[in-house]
Amino acid sequence: MDTNETNLEDAANASRLKTAAPAAVADPEPDPEPERDGLPLRQRRVVLGIMVSGTTAACISQSMMIAALPAVMHEYGISASSGQLLTTAYIFVLGLISAMTGYLMNRFDSKKLFFASMASFAVGCAAAIFAPNYPCLLAARLLQAGGAGICLPLVQLVALNIYPKSQYGQATAIVGMIIGFAPAIGPTISGFLIDAWGWRSMFWMLGAIALAVMVLTVLLLDDVVRRPDHPGHFDLVSALLYSGGFVLVMIAATMLESGGSVGAGFIVPLLAGAAGLVVFARRQLRVSEPFLRLQCFRDKTFAVSTLIVICAHMMFMAPSIMVPLFVQDIQGLSATVSGLTLLPGAIMMGVMNPITGRLLDRRGPRPLIVAGCVTVLAGTVAFALIPASAPEWVVTVLYGVRVTGIACLMMPLTAWACTTLDPDELAQASAIITSARQLIGSLSASVFIAAMALTSQNALGVDLGGFDSSFWLQCGVPVLAFVLGMFVLPAKGKR
Repeated sequence: MDTNETNLEDAANASRLKTAAPAAVADPEPDPEPERDGLPLRQRRVVLGIMVSGTTAACISQSMMIAALPAVMHEYGISASSGQLLTTAYIFVLGLISAMTGYLMNRFDSKKLFFASMASFAVGCAAAIFAPNYPCLLAARLLQAGGAGICLPLVQLVALNIYPKSQYGQATAIVGMIIGFAPAIGPTISGFLIDAWGWRSMFWMLGAIALAVMVLTVLLLDDVVRRPDHPGHFDLVSALLYSGGFVLVMIAATMLESGGSVGAGFIVPLLAGAAGLVVFARRQLRVSEPFLRLQCFRDKTFAVSTLIVICAHMMFMAPSIMVPLFVQDIQGLSATVSGLTLLPGAIMMGVMNPITGRLLDRRGPRPLIVAGCVTVLAGTVAFALIPASAPEWVVTVLYGVRVTGIACLMMPLTAWACTTLDPDELAQASAIITSARQLIGSLSASVFIAAMALTSQNALGVDLGGFDSSFWLQCGVPVLAFVLGMFVLPAKGKR
């Protein structure tokens, strides 16, 4: 009898649980994640479509001068070291401005900020078209970089704001198609334009795109980034320390390229710049409203992932400048051929980013780190051994191999870096990653090109011996990224 009563009581309890279950399903605990995915699909496509279009033009611009470099060098009578500043200085200023967008994105709505960035870029294009000499062209490039420095972290922040954390890999894959594909295809587009209408035609095209995007921004774009109630104040002292420190380090790298020796012109600005950056970092950890929230680096996942992203950009930057120089100045071929040499790699970057984004969401970063670092190292060693007589298809395949490896690292690790951060830290995280990636990538490109120039035997600083020496030096970067990813990066992030 007792057993029967017990069974009846258990059955009654089970019945009550089944009855209560639909209520629990109908009224779940509030999940903050869907709020970050609240845009209707059509609006999301419009916002990202407009912003991706403008940002693509800005990213293409950073690499279009690569194919134009020999023509600009001959027109203005400058060396390869001076000419490459049109690319590396662009990326350098882009990085400096990106650091400031952490404050700007919390202070201004995304529509106004994006319009301002496109306006600055369009004015820079107009100035480049009519530049009478090298200094004016360099100044025009820096004005373009100011606009690019705002829109690049902004589009990344917008993507993260309209996707949940579980889909950050897919969100950053969209941005990755811009960051990776656009600069990679830039030399190809500019090669056709240069051979057909001269190097200034590049800026006619980019300026027209920027103006069209500005019109669409006014008509169709909405503000989709949630800003904090208290955006904070702009720390001018920190901004000066940050900018001044990196500018001095860049001057040191430029002096090394042009001077060819490690003298006072290199050591003094290097030490002064490094001291300024140390003071900057200490200040950010003490002030209540920092210029850059370096406290994010206390999160080990963010810190190590950001370092791997920086390594990936270093692997991308220098070869994207050096390979066209190899094709044009060492092999004696045209700008169009050098651009076509990079085209398959650009296509691979566009194809790989969505794939690596999905792999990150499913498998985590470790398999991508192994595949990426091994692939890049193999391609780098092959370039260090390549002869001047190598067929163009060999150069094309080797460049494509390296870009495929970089696609496994750059945007997946950018996404992984943000998985452990709070939503109100995303604007600062986007600014930090973009700024560090661009600045250190630019500086590393200067160092690797300086290594090529110092070991070359001609006046332009471009020959096969210098090319090989620089690529041997670059082999250390994928090795460093592999060690960081496999032995330092935490195995799991907060998804």
